[in-house]
Amino acid sequence: MRQALVRLLSLSFCAAAVSWGQVDRATLSGAVSDPSGANIGGAKVSIGSAATGFRRDTITSQSGAYQLPGLPVGAYTISISKPGFNTARFDRVVLAVGQSRTLDAQLVVGAVSTAVEVSADVTPLEQKNAEIGTVIGEQQIKNIPLNGRHWAALMMLAPGAVNIGEGNQNSIRFFGRPRDDNNWTFDGVDATGIKDPRQEGNLRLVISTDSIAEFRVNSLPFTAEGGTGGGAQINLVSKTGTNQFHGSAYEFFRNSSLDARRPFDGANPPPFGLNQFGGNLGGPIAKDKTFFFANWESLFQRLTISRADGLVPSAAFRQRTPAALQSLVKLYPAGTAPSANANVDHLIAETPEKRNEHSGMARVDHRINDRHSLFFRVAMTDGLISQIRNGLMETRDSSIRPTNITAQWQQVWTPAMVNEVKLGFNRSALTRNDVGRIPEGVAIPGFTSTQPTSYIIEKPNAYSIVDNLSWIRGRHTIKIGGEIRRIQLNVGNGPATSVAFASLDAFLRNSLNSVSIGSRLDTVGVRRTFSSVYFQDEIRFSPELTLNLGLRYEHYTVSKDVYGRGRVFDAVRCQGYCPAGTPWFFPDNDNVTPRVSLAWTPKMLGGKTVFRTGYGRYIGPGQNDDVTAAIDSLPENLSLSAADAPTLSYPPAPFLAQLRSQGQSPRSLQRDRKEPESHMWTLSVQHQLPGGMVAQVAYVGNVGRNQLTRTYVNTLDPVTRRRPLTAFGQVDEKRFDGNTYFNGLQSSLTRSFSKGFLFQAQYMWGHAISDNAGSGEGGQIQNIGCRACDRGDADYDIRHTFTSNTVYRLPFARNQWYGGWDLSGIFTARTGAPFSVSIARAAATVPSGQTQSQRADYIGGDVYAANKGPALWLNPAAFALPANNTYGNSGRNAYRGPGLLQADAGISKNFRVTESVRLDFRTEMFNLFNRAQYGNPVNARNSSTFGTILTTANDGATGTGTSRQLQFMLRLHF
Repeated sequence: MRQALVRLLSLSFCAAAVSWGQVDRATLSGAVSDPSGANIGGAKVSIGSAATGFRRDTITSQSGAYQLPGLPVGAYTISISKPGFNTARFDRVVLAVGQSRTLDAQLVVGAVSTAVEVSADVTPLEQKNAEIGTVIGEQQIKNIPLNGRHWAALMMLAPGAVNIGEGNQNSIRFFGRPRDDNNWTFDGVDATGIKDPRQEGNLRLVISTDSIAEFRVNSLPFTAEGGTGGGAQINLVSKTGTNQFHGSAYEFFRNSSLDARRPFDGANPPPFGLNQFGGNLGGPIAKDKTFFFANWESLFQRLTISRADGLVPSAAFRQRTPAALQSLVKLYPAGTAPSANANVDHLIAETPEKRNEHSGMARVDHRINDRHSLFFRVAMTDGLISQIRNGLMETRDSSIRPTNITAQWQQVWTPAMVNEVKLGFNRSALTRNDVGRIPEGVAIPGFTSTQPTSYIIEKPNAYSIVDNLSWIRGRHTIKIGGEIRRIQLNVGNGPATSVAFASLDAFLRNSLNSVSIGSRLDTVGVRRTFSSVYFQDEIRFSPELTLNLGLRYEHYTVSKDVYGRGRVFDAVRCQGYCPAGTPWFFPDNDNVTPRVSLAWTPKMLGGKTVFRTGYGRYIGPGQNDDVTAAIDSLPENLSLSAADAPTLSYPPAPFLAQLRSQGQSPRSLQRDRKEPESHMWTLSVQHQLPGGMVAQVAYVGNVGRNQLTRTYVNTLDPVTRRRPLTAFGQVDEKRFDGNTYFNGLQSSLTRSFSKGFLFQAQYMWGHAISDNAGSGEGGQIQNIGCRACDRGDADYDIRHTFTSNTVYRLPFARNQWYGGWDLSGIFTARTGAPFSVSIARAAATVPSGQTQSQRADYIGGDVYAANKGPALWLNPAAFALPANNTYGNSGRNAYRGPGLLQADAGISKNFRVTESVRLDFRTEMFNLFNRAQYGNPVNARNSSTFGTILTTANDGATGTGTSRQLQFMLRLHF
């Protein structure tokens, strides 16, 4: 006992956890009794896997209870025995990631050598805590149609999920929480983006779908193991090898000849091609001891984009251009159609956007003995995305190389005490090159401006050490653990040179109006440490009642540059820039977060109904990029105008030495900020129905405090029209004083995959409110002196959302040549997303002088058009320009766009080649009924197209909201 306490205390101080505890593992518990219902203590419970040779034993307590924590996910055989009773044997008990499952057994009097096969009645109810979530299992990952094959799209299958875009990790929110409150882990180690939590949303193979065994989405966590924000906790588990060699090779194919025309396409859809292929192999290195699994996948996508917004010099204008500028004007592409201006042609061209991605994952598991096991896993991706930037077909090439590595050592000290130590490395490297036709950005009135050639380099790293201990002591299951995570944010960008001509005549005279160089940032090394500890006690008062009590403490250090750089701007304390060495912000130490939940399974209802309730406080850092204002203030701006250099001309190289410093453009951060926090609570009921169905109804509420907001300081005084700090202009400031609110009713009906059939359906009514706040969400407010005036529906407020998915293995003739058919599908429906009616205003007409996020006046009448549709959604007569020195009275996000209704379906045929080789052919149909999925209308009141809809819900080539598309797959299993 004393030795166990020493172990427990030492482990509790060895680390501090931001990620989950043993979330990539499972727990099995239960009670053993005789036919009279009396508890059987001292019974031996053994769990094993023939696939890997895994085995673990435990003994039931005097009350007949047992618990086996820290189990790898998978299928097991379980035997329960005691002298004087027959041995009970349960085959193929499947344990999923993050699950705590109950398996009760009744032993019959007899010889222990007599094994009785028992049907495994593992309850699908969550009887231990109040968490709301789901496991996305192997059948869904393999069979649900995914447009673009991004695993994150499957998060929509989880309770509380809403999709406000194309259905990837950038556009899915949970129970009214902002985007950056979500947290991703891979095999229990941080896999969230470092500079920005999204990772790189455009990269679809950050983690290959074929590398994932399953993953759990905890939409509403209530144990102290989870942290880094109050959003969903998503934990992916990689595939592993077994004692049998197994693998597959596959290709997915799409092109535009299989796609329907989108509403705003021309006569034919733009050319498109997608090839996604790869293979994997797993098996034993040493039987029952060492296993490997490796996966490789590549993706090649080509999409031709038609651009009609380029304005270029006409042939007549080129002839008038002087010889000194002929080299410049030749860099503009030739026009394809004349305009009303004889000097200007339209450029209508087709240019391909390309995407090349290569992803690999390898994992090795080694079992030293029944008490000690290790695994090492590495996942790497190399992606190149080339996109069009403007109407001149200038490109942006993004090279993205995320890497995620983890190593784990699990120790089973006793059957009641299991410990895991993990080492993790996470990198989300990005190099982005903006390639202009002309090295400088050139602005000539009447022509589309060229973009300057420049680059951005990001090499952020996160190193983590995680320790989690589970200790069963009587009625108590105690978990203690933590993580220390060291953040390295190495970023920099190149200079951007721009030149401007005042008029076409000035261009023909080669008389520049100005030359400027700005935004250069030599590589900086921002450093920060995340650390926290947690304590969780699951108290099982009886088989009917379980109480969870948890306490967590999180601490995020103040960011700083490793070289001591950074300029802190504080309009109040320093009246501008602060002295060198000033801390970027003050630390927030008030980060104790309690968690409590209760689960009651009344015996009088047959043990098939569980009532659950819970409350938790959550703290999260948001984006690391949100607290680097001191770095954003470093770049120096240089410029030279014709007033100071009358002979200023192109090319600008001879004049660069004369450029004068315009100082730095300060950025400000609220230095007495508090970490974003949220308070969440729920009351839910689960009921087990016949046929393996589970119904759930839940009320969910939460409130967010200290949420990220954007504002300006040093704005104009409405009376004097002067700025408080005359040496500075308007300064952008990030603050943490925003609020979010959510109330929702969630219901679901679920049947896990069994006997060839899986089904899930869920509906949620919810109302998310904010005052334009939230990491990854918050924008500038209209009236900087009245944040409450921006209170309204959150950007992600979707009132009604319904999602269902199914996998059905047709039962007839499975072993015949004409059998082997599988069907699958996903259906999504939601109401419209909110938007505001904006209006462009001159600074002199706005009380504060800041013109961003200004809204129109609502002057009465019907807001929506009489026959609301794409041709006219809003009524222009209902909105007008506000009077001078007043703010618009229309509400923020007060109006709604079209909803979304989409069905995707898949059908596959399996061909048995040999006993161990199978060929699958699959057809997937996205937006099966080709329903037009429209986006929100043009919301700028000044625009000539105000109120009309000119876009679809997703203008990309993949994801939710496209036109009907077909995809084929061929996969060889062996």
